[in-house]
Amino acid sequence: MKKTYQILLICLMIAALLASGLPGSLVQAESEQAAAPKAEGSADALNLLEKNYSEKLQEWTEVPIIPNANIIVSPSKNEENAALLVSLQESFNYGQETLRWNKDAKITFDIHVEKTGLYQLAFDYYMLDDSILPTEGYLQINGQYQFYESRHILFPSRWENKPLAEKWDRYGNELLPRSQKVKLWQTVYAMDSSYFHMEPLKFQLKEGLNTVTLVNTRGELLLGDVRVEAPAQIQTYENYLKSFPAEEIGAERIDTLLITEAEQMLYKNDSSIRAASSRDSKVTPYETNKLLLNMIDAGSYEEGGQSLTWELEVPQDGYYQIALKYLQNTQYDLPVFRRIELDGVVPFREVDNYAFPYTKKWRNETLGSEDKPYQFYMTKGKHTLSMTVNLSHMRPLAEDIFSKMREISRMTLEIKKLTGNKLDLYRDWNLLEYMPELDKQLSSWADDLDQRFEEISLLNPMVKEIGAIVNLKLASKQLRSLAKDPNELPNRLNLFSEGSASASQLLGTLLQSISESPLALDRIYVSQDGKLPSPNAGFFKKSGETVKRFFLSFTKQSYSSSNKINGELEVWVNRPRPFVELMQKMIDEQFTPESGIAVKLSIMPDENKLVLANASNRQPDVALGVSNWIPYELAIRNAAMDLRQFAGYEESIKRFSKGAIIPFSFEEGVYALPETQNFWVLFYRQDILDSLKLSPPDTWQDVVEMLPELQRLGMNFYEPLAQYKGFKPFNATTPFIYQFDGELFDESGMNTAIDSEQALEGMKFMTDLFTIYNLPQDVPNFYHHFRYGTMPVGISDFNTYIQLKAAAPEIANTWKIALHPGVEKPDGTVARWAPTGGQTGMIFKGTDYAEESWKFLDWWLSTPVQVEFANLMQTTYGMTFMWNTANLEALEQVPWPEEDKEVISEQFKWVREPSRVPGAYMVEREISNVWNRVVFNGDNPRTAIDDAVVRTNREIMRKMEEFGYYANGKMIRPYPVPTISSIDKWVERK
Repeated sequence: MKKTYQILLICLMIAALLASGLPGSLVQAESEQAAAPKAEGSADALNLLEKNYSEKLQEWTEVPIIPNANIIVSPSKNEENAALLVSLQESFNYGQETLRWNKDAKITFDIHVEKTGLYQLAFDYYMLDDSILPTEGYLQINGQYQFYESRHILFPSRWENKPLAEKWDRYGNELLPRSQKVKLWQTVYAMDSSYFHMEPLKFQLKEGLNTVTLVNTRGELLLGDVRVEAPAQIQTYENYLKSFPAEEIGAERIDTLLITEAEQMLYKNDSSIRAASSRDSKVTPYETNKLLLNMIDAGSYEEGGQSLTWELEVPQDGYYQIALKYLQNTQYDLPVFRRIELDGVVPFREVDNYAFPYTKKWRNETLGSEDKPYQFYMTKGKHTLSMTVNLSHMRPLAEDIFSKMREISRMTLEIKKLTGNKLDLYRDWNLLEYMPELDKQLSSWADDLDQRFEEISLLNPMVKEIGAIVNLKLASKQLRSLAKDPNELPNRLNLFSEGSASASQLLGTLLQSISESPLALDRIYVSQDGKLPSPNAGFFKKSGETVKRFFLSFTKQSYSSSNKINGELEVWVNRPRPFVELMQKMIDEQFTPESGIAVKLSIMPDENKLVLANASNRQPDVALGVSNWIPYELAIRNAAMDLRQFAGYEESIKRFSKGAIIPFSFEEGVYALPETQNFWVLFYRQDILDSLKLSPPDTWQDVVEMLPELQRLGMNFYEPLAQYKGFKPFNATTPFIYQFDGELFDESGMNTAIDSEQALEGMKFMTDLFTIYNLPQDVPNFYHHFRYGTMPVGISDFNTYIQLKAAAPEIANTWKIALHPGVEKPDGTVARWAPTGGQTGMIFKGTDYAEESWKFLDWWLSTPVQVEFANLMQTTYGMTFMWNTANLEALEQVPWPEEDKEVISEQFKWVREPSRVPGAYMVEREISNVWNRVVFNGDNPRTAIDDAVVRTNREIMRKMEEFGYYANGKMIRPYPVPTISSIDKWVERK
């Protein structure tokens, strides 16, 4: 019966396809997909990769650790590395020849061991490049990855804060110093890049000769010796005390409290760790009317492996207590952990993973156990104290969550193989007939999550439930609810795997959360008597400061739009304060001295109020960071200035993608220039695709052909339409229309053209992806699915790129980007049209300083300025502040990986933003409605589009009448629809 049903279903699908009018190649691929056999006990594709380090350690329980092993290998003496050899004179005083290890360079060397066992590897290295990006590579033993983590070995840089020539802004607030790379010889162990394992990685070396291969994937350094060592054991506190002389009875003790301001670090291993300003009067230094850098920003000091080092100085030999004033109010009820080192060594086991409990206000934490402070022995003089973010306590939970997410994804696909990809509330399913263990499996997963919750709760037994991991309870509750009636699971996938409140999404969000360990620091105290000042201000102190700040609020405020000064160009910036501070500094140091034009930046209160600001004649001269749809709305209301009138415009516009200019074009004018630019490209996990012998898809035909193999193994392809719950915006729908040679409007602009054959073909394929090819319809967060391998390939944008670069170190060498999939044309070219979005810069028509405004806008968007700003943002604030400049020349010089810039630059040649016409919002809405009707309701695409055309044309006509293009059934004046061709003509005409 089951087999008969399958055959009937396949026949019906093929018949429907042949009647649908799809291109023949797509019909053939779909038929092949429909005919693909079901996977019995679907394998998980990630099982085709190497096991993770934890799993490998379990396999190696019988492999011995060889005590006292200490072998030194010099890769520079291996003749196979001769092409990379650097002379003694150019090896920066290393004392011997070294190897230059740069992009794609391969270093091999042999290690001979007397006995088979587990060993650690340490590398001497000297960083050569100035990039903010870390140098990294992968490591193989005898031609194999021993575990997945060996695919990504990091060589961190040392950074220090570079003093500024002028450390105050124009309002007297302290500016953040720049980070500067320190170049010196360092030693690093091969480590887990996610730092869920804090000990150096152990590798199994067989008795005899072992060949190690080290391949560079990014960065440049000199490699010295490699040391092969036995894993070190950290002594206990009791043994630590025994290794130093006992304190003499009656010995003189100092009563001075030695204070180090936490923001005055000696060095750090990540340029993004930075100081911040607190308005708490007990956080030092502090001034009521100024913002001073007085603490370590918790949000910049939260990722596994991030490390800070301070210099301490004590006046005499002896035992000292160490205390830290900290604030940890982010991980609710959950402590965060740090590895603590003194002079580069963990002094004893008890501080290898030291807990800093959750606290709602500042707290003094004296390092110790059960109210008994630890005694640290220090000789007279200078010492270093280091604190490294330690995530090892969360490793079991992280691995279990990862496993559950993979299982949920696998089960979801198995269900869809049985039920299809359409929700049908009126159909009853009998899943238990095909999946008899389904209810038990769901209950078992819930039991596992509850057990993990209890284990983590032991970290803070003072509370009933730890708020930071409440998603475990919520996910468990969802699973138990589904287990009660498993036959309803096809209609409740929004609670299981596909909704923002699904069990899978709850676990994914938690997995990201437990990878973060924020800790704000104000001061470090060193003393012998343990007496510390109160960490918080008293009632009267707080009240006094509140009163002071109240009266100061009536005076001049920094970066406020209310402080307009005559003769000064006023620029509103729709960006956070860190951007505005750096921009103002560059303007004051460069633009104003060169041009003589004074400029004051203000943080824009709300970009949606720009129209109101113009109506009340309170608009700025220039606005930056404005969403790309706003200039058109202002231009059509005669509130924006046409930039084509200014000298030099024809040269300025050449810096940008022509397709990105379309949204700012109105009639014969251009009313803004792009400042930043998003990009939509293909993201793919090369490790997974390689294991499946699949290539990254170049066309949509390639996507269709790879789906059977992906779905057979419990995975899928991500299409951005799935991130939008109801309304599908232009950026998600127009690629299908433009790639199939369709248009949104006819040449007159008075009617929509989405009913053309080309547009219909594009929209039909857009819906077929979800109704026939079973792409997931609801994916709130592609980043989670991509990171954990359940969707190893998909289309996404700049935000995903930043997330993966900054917050997914464990897969850093395993993913790449490629051009957006497109439609192959008869001449062999592939149409990859995709939108860009981003922010813009514009000039208001009401300005009294039109020429000055243009000079400023042209300067700000120029190549040298954009390159400098991009570099400063990254070196000052880290990877999460990557500046996605719209200037194509500047993009080639920003500190991003070269191979990624090549892909992005090529994709920018295929940028095409939708043209703007009055009533265009109705086209966007109706295309979205078409998708929803076809995918959710099963409507015929042609019928849905015909209905959409009627409603759209009616609304366009109404808006054309409102703006004077149409009246009494007659066209008053034509509406020129902007295109890439029209922009080309404007440039040529100039």
